[in-house]
Amino acid sequence: MGTEAEIREELAAERHKLTEAVESLREELGHTAERGKKLGALVGAVTGGALALRTVLRLRRRARD
Repeated sequence: MGTEAEIREELAAERHKLTEAVESLREELGHTAERGKKLGALVGAVTGGALALRTVLRLRRRARD
Protein backbone atom coordinates (compact mmCIF):
# COMPACT_ATOMS: atom_id res chain seq x y z
CA MET A 1 0.00 0.00 0.00
CA GLY A 2 1.35 3.43 -0.88
CA THR A 3 1.33 6.59 1.05
CA GLU A 4 -1.71 8.82 1.17
CA ALA A 5 -0.17 11.16 -1.39
CA GLU A 6 0.55 8.28 -3.79
CA ILE A 7 -3.00 6.98 -3.42
CA ARG A 8 -4.39 10.46 -4.13
CA GLU A 9 -2.20 10.71 -7.25
CA GLU A 10 -3.38 7.30 -8.46
CA LEU A 11 -7.00 8.27 -7.88
CA ALA A 12 -6.51 11.53 -9.75
CA ALA A 13 -4.93 9.66 -12.67
CA GLU A 14 -7.82 7.16 -12.73
CA ARG A 15 -10.37 10.00 -12.64
CA HIS A 16 -8.59 11.63 -15.56
CA LYS A 17 -8.66 8.38 -17.55
CA LEU A 18 -12.37 7.95 -16.80
CA THR A 19 -13.07 11.53 -17.88
CA GLU A 20 -11.27 10.93 -21.17
CA ALA A 21 -13.17 7.67 -21.72
CA VAL A 22 -16.51 9.42 -21.12
CA GLU A 23 -15.57 12.20 -23.55
CA SER A 24 -14.62 9.62 -26.14
CA LEU A 25 -17.91 7.75 -25.71
CA ARG A 26 -19.89 10.98 -26.00
CA GLU A 27 -18.07 11.83 -29.20
CA GLU A 28 -18.74 8.38 -30.65
CA LEU A 29 -22.41 8.63 -29.67
CA GLY A 30 -22.57 12.01 -31.40
CA HIS A 31 -21.16 10.50 -34.60
CA THR A 32 -23.60 7.61 -34.36
CA ALA A 33 -26.50 10.01 -33.88
CA GLU A 34 -25.44 11.99 -36.96
CA ARG A 35 -25.27 8.81 -39.02
CA GLY A 36 -28.71 7.86 -37.74
CA LYS A 37 -30.13 11.22 -38.79
CA LYS A 38 -28.65 10.88 -42.26
CA LEU A 39 -29.94 7.34 -42.58
CA GLY A 40 -33.40 8.43 -41.43
CA ALA A 41 -33.46 11.19 -44.04
CA LEU A 42 -32.34 8.76 -46.73
CA VAL A 43 -34.99 6.19 -45.78
CA GLY A 44 -37.62 8.93 -45.79
CA ALA A 45 -36.56 10.12 -49.23
CA VAL A 46 -36.55 6.60 -50.66
CA THR A 47 -39.95 5.84 -49.13
CA GLY A 48 -41.36 9.09 -50.50
CA GLY A 49 -39.97 8.33 -53.94
CA ALA A 50 -41.41 4.84 -53.89
CA LEU A 51 -44.84 6.11 -52.88
CA ALA A 52 -44.74 8.77 -55.59
CA LEU A 53 -43.75 6.18 -58.19
CA ARG A 54 -46.50 3.83 -57.06
CA THR A 55 -49.05 6.64 -57.31
CA VAL A 56 -47.88 7.59 -60.81
CA LEU A 57 -48.06 3.97 -61.95
CA ARG A 58 -51.59 3.58 -60.55
CA LEU A 59 -52.71 6.78 -62.26
CA ARG A 60 -51.26 5.61 -65.57
CA ARG A 61 -52.97 2.24 -65.17
CA ARG A 62 -56.32 3.93 -64.48
CA ALA A 63 -55.85 6.23 -67.46
CA ARG A 64 -55.36 3.19 -69.74
CA ASP A 65 -58.47 1.42 -68.42
